[in-house]
Amino acid sequence: MNGGASSASGSGYLSASKLALLVCVEQYSRHYDWGPATLSELGQFLVTSLYEATSWMDNGWHDLRDSFSKIHVHALDRSLLAIVCLRLADLHTIDALHVFFDDIARLVVDAEARIEPDGDAILLDSESVFGIFVRRCFLAFNQLEFYQISRFFAECQQMASVLSGQQQVVEQTMHSQMEMQEHVEALICKLEEESRTPVPEKMQRMIRRSLDRLPGYSRIHYLRYLDLVRRGESKQSEQSLRRFFDSNAIKDNRTIYQYALLYLAAMRVQLGMVDGARHALTEATHVARDCQDHLCLLYIVCWECRLLFDMLQTQKDGKTEVALRQSLGALVAKASSMHNYELEAAGRILQTDLLVATNAQPTDVFENLVRVRALVVEHDVGRLRTAWYLTAARAWMKHEKS
Repeated sequence: MNGGASSASGSGYLSASKLALLVCVEQYSRHYDWGPATLSELGQFLVTSLYEATSWMDNGWHDLRDSFSKIHVHALDRSLLAIVCLRLADLHTIDALHVFFDDIARLVVDAEARIEPDGDAILLDSESVFGIFVRRCFLAFNQLEFYQISRFFAECQQMASVLSGQQQVVEQTMHSQMEMQEHVEALICKLEEESRTPVPEKMQRMIRRSLDRLPGYSRIHYLRYLDLVRRGESKQSEQSLRRFFDSNAIKDNRTIYQYALLYLAAMRVQLGMVDGARHALTEATHVARDCQDHLCLLYIVCWECRLLFDMLQTQKDGKTEVALRQSLGALVAKASSMHNYELEAAGRILQTDLLVATNAQPTDVFENLVRVRALVVEHDVGRLRTAWYLTAARAWMKHEKS
């Protein structure tokens, strides 16, 4: 990573580069003993940087490092870079970051205000270039959500490492984080393959390790949601689901509320919360229709079929069976017309499960299994391979018993 004007924290205005400039503003305000030449050079650099931020910040933290290196503080016989690095090293916790923003905000005053200077500090006019910059950064920082503060802090730590010449360490850390993110995605795929299989203890340990290593990665909340659903934790899984969609709602301008409701319904279906699942599916249907999101509507039908199938398993009811057969027929037909082979295969697997549950002829069951297998293999629907094997195993067990 080679920081720029946009922030990985998703904060919009605020970025690690601007934190470095804030440190320079703080140093400018608090050091009379640097001498007029140094203060003048630093002031000119800051004014130029703030006016031309979009033109040079995009080039990254290395340009920032070069600019700091050129400003020499004769009174201390050190470059501004060394002083900035020392100050950034003090901001080694999120609490220290909060204190820094609170302290620098106190340097800004209204032009008419008669406030005594804080020691030897130079107070900044709220309408000046420096004052406006500090106020905007302070406001942006206070508007960050907790997960955004964590990302902003991580970005600032990476920048501090680059400025202090530890780029190799940063690259190794980023490589490790990328590996962990790939690891998380692999775990998610495994858990998504079949929602009703127990999670092995080895996988549980891998999930816990991922949660500890990537606390600011939004997909980690989705992984935790999947894990908690399989462990039967309804309240905690819903909280993780909300965190996941809260974090992605800021990064994605598209409407995603219908998918939040869909995943909430999926969780309730898997945990046997029939009334809650119905309510969430109904609400998701209304929102998806308003957005004309046909793909989401197709997923809703799929989970409605799952709900009806579970209801049929617990209580045999002719009306429920008829409704399930009609819904499955509609799901398969619509998915096929939309060339969504994954949902078509999911619908046909449920049709096979229904044949097994209603004691259909073994030839009908295994013919359907062969068709589904061909669909899964032909269109490489990898996530449903485990579901197919489990359905086939249930069919063989039922056949052996009969």
